[in-house]
Amino acid sequence: MGFGKKQVEKRKWMKVICLIIFILISALFLEDRLLDYVNNRNIRNTSEVLLDQVAGIIERNTDDEKEMIQSLKEDYMVRAKAVAYILDANEKTEHDVPELQKIAKLMSVDEVHLFDKSGKVYSGTVPKYYGYNFSSGKQIAYFKPMLKNKKLTMCQDVTPNTSEGKKMMYAITWNDAGTRMIQVGVEPVRLLEKLKRNEIKSVVSNMPVYEGIDIYVADRKSGKIYGATDSRKIGNKLKQLKISKSRSVSRNIDGYTVGVVYDMTHLNGSNAVAMLSVMLYLLIATIILLIMIARVLRINREKEEQYAVLATMAGLNHSMYVIKLRENKIMRYGGVEIGEKNMEGRYYEDADVRLRALLENRTVEEYREAAREFIDLHTLPERMEGEKYISGDFIGTTLGWFHASFIAIQQDEEQRPVSVIFAVRSIEYEKRKEEQLLRSSTTDELTRCYNRRAYEQDIKELTTDKKFLYLTADVNGLKAVNDRLGHAAGDELLCGVAGCMKQSFEDYGKVYRIGGDEFVTILFTDEEQFGIIKQNFDSLVDNWSGDTVPHMSVSCGAVWSDERQWESVREIAKLADQRMYEKKAEHYARRKSDFQNWMYKR
Repeated sequence: MGFGKKQVEKRKWMKVICLIIFILISALFLEDRLLDYVNNRNIRNTSEVLLDQVAGIIERNTDDEKEMIQSLKEDYMVRAKAVAYILDANEKTEHDVPELQKIAKLMSVDEVHLFDKSGKVYSGTVPKYYGYNFSSGKQIAYFKPMLKNKKLTMCQDVTPNTSEGKKMMYAITWNDAGTRMIQVGVEPVRLLEKLKRNEIKSVVSNMPVYEGIDIYVADRKSGKIYGATDSRKIGNKLKQLKISKSRSVSRNIDGYTVGVVYDMTHLNGSNAVAMLSVMLYLLIATIILLIMIARVLRINREKEEQYAVLATMAGLNHSMYVIKLRENKIMRYGGVEIGEKNMEGRYYEDADVRLRALLENRTVEEYREAAREFIDLHTLPERMEGEKYISGDFIGTTLGWFHASFIAIQQDEEQRPVSVIFAVRSIEYEKRKEEQLLRSSTTDELTRCYNRRAYEQDIKELTTDKKFLYLTADVNGLKAVNDRLGHAAGDELLCGVAGCMKQSFEDYGKVYRIGGDEFVTILFTDEEQFGIIKQNFDSLVDNWSGDTVPHMSVSCGAVWSDERQWESVREIAKLADQRMYEKKAEHYARRKSDFQNWMYKR
């Protein structure tokens, strides 16, 4: 009987052992499937985030480059017209190389070339180019249409010049008389640097990725890899990638194939460690296994939720960092701006030093001190006591206006932050909209001059220790025009005056309409130059003719800021008004009639 009991007990133990082994095998199989499912889902989610980031970078870089090139073209064509105007105003400088070089420096261009009617360079800041013509090379031949149409103004994209192969942008225009063409050349250093930074190779090599993950960008047609986080793959073909033990997710974006490759060896190694841990726990008790599975599921869910929030924030922000204040550690999460290669997914020491270097190097000089105070991690807990969020706006060297913020994600018992998120978001678009609104609030609707509000703001900031000319102008006979021809004719007269003033004075100062027919301009120039400017203005006024009003007359009063000591700019304005009214009185005395009679007997 004793032997029989032992046999029964042995069978029971065998059953228990078999049950435990079955539970272990089932649990390990279940864990393996669970980890595989979680990994696959994380791979898909992470791939989508990374692909979206690369797509955003490619599209943003393309748009930025097009916008910058167009902006530079418009700017350089305006400079070419300005040089043509200066040369027309002073013909002696046409063959004076030093003077032409001064004009080039004044207009912030590198080269100035003068072409005759046949398209041949006969003068300019670089004598060695004299004799070149529109048939001298592919680059200069771009401007041949100028010979057929004197109304054209042209500007090239960045192109190696004919003589030296130096990357330049050239803009060309005819002068008003149509006797010569004026070309300005600029080496667009800022644009070239941006284009270099935006190269696919540079962008992708600096993309932050976790261990075991690679990103590549290849030409969609040829399959040639242009950029990859693993630089050894650059130049190879897609078919040469060894992905037998890897998983790959790809997407076609603007002529490129963008892919994310996962090394499953790395993931499988992590899975083996996890399964071994589960096995050890199961040897203690099956119940612990169930608890651990529930715990793993909960942790994964929380991490996925956290990653979803961080991914959303990363999509909204230019760059984002998680900072542990007590440990003085920092980890980068998301964004396109890189502080350190492979910084994402890993905490680094000296968070205060790294963050300061990161932001200071990307902030313009005048905002650097304010940025330094804002990112000081030593004073941050005190500044954020009881606060969940603080922020500041700054101007970056490449990003433009940006919004920087600290968000508390963990606080101590005194409501001081222990861990924070530091995020940087571009607000250049919002600032531009804000400037547009401000501009519309300071612009006169009828004449498009600056209005009284802008005038009052600028007067407050103007001091009498600077040399300037305060000129006030008043339209003669506006009331007579309104009474006889109607207010539409009066508006035409006001717009005519505004147009003449802006055309003559805007290069030297602002033009304001501060009353019905009262205009003011504050010019930063000297007496000699003002003589030329005023002569040009008088000529425009004398030759003006509208659809309804045939002629225009304007009385002006001018005062120099250095004529004597002044109590304020208001005192200068008062004297300028007095001189203007004296001129108006002289005008009517000379005409010996009202504006109505003058208008028809002139």
